[in-house]
Amino acid sequence: MKLLPEGRSKALSAGSLAAAALCAVMTVKAARDLAMLLQVLTAPAFYLSLRHATLPVEMPPLAVFIIGHVRLFFVFLLLFWGSGLVLAAGVWARREWARRGAVWLLYLAAAAALLLLLYPWLAIPKPLMYGSISLAPEFNDAVTAAAFFARFASAVCGTLTLWWALLLDRGELRGEFH
Repeated sequence: MKLLPEGRSKALSAGSLAAAALCAVMTVKAARDLAMLLQVLTAPAFYLSLRHATLPVEMPPLAVFIIGHVRLFFVFLLLFWGSGLVLAAGVWARREWARRGAVWLLYLAAAAALLLLLYPWLAIPKPLMYGSISLAPEFNDAVTAAAFFARFASAVCGTLTLWWALLLDRGELRGEFH
């Protein structure tokens, strides 16, 4: 069995192998992180050390959700990367179920990128302002730059994922799957 089979799109084969490698690494990382988190959360000293901890004011909504549902977030990461690994391997093997699953996953990633492009403050803190007065100029410059970078990265990544989703969903690559 060749890694880049003849008569099939070499770009799709190489892309799916690269995605499978990335997803395999991230699945292992997510599993290790989840195991470490579960070990930390079972230690009584962990809760005692957090007894007097305070959270920053006006955290981004995504950070608030993650703090409120830490276990769920780490399980989601494990399932996301694991399903990406299975789907990438299935796309490499040109299975129809994998194509459909990959299309849905790519559309979901493009929608998340669009959401971050339109509303970067879901994941990045807002500048600290009192009216028109900047309360922390260095912090405000940093979060403004982070919002710009998030918008730029989400525009580029969202465009690429949407392009691949459309190629797999409606393009000529669809005929290679069985």
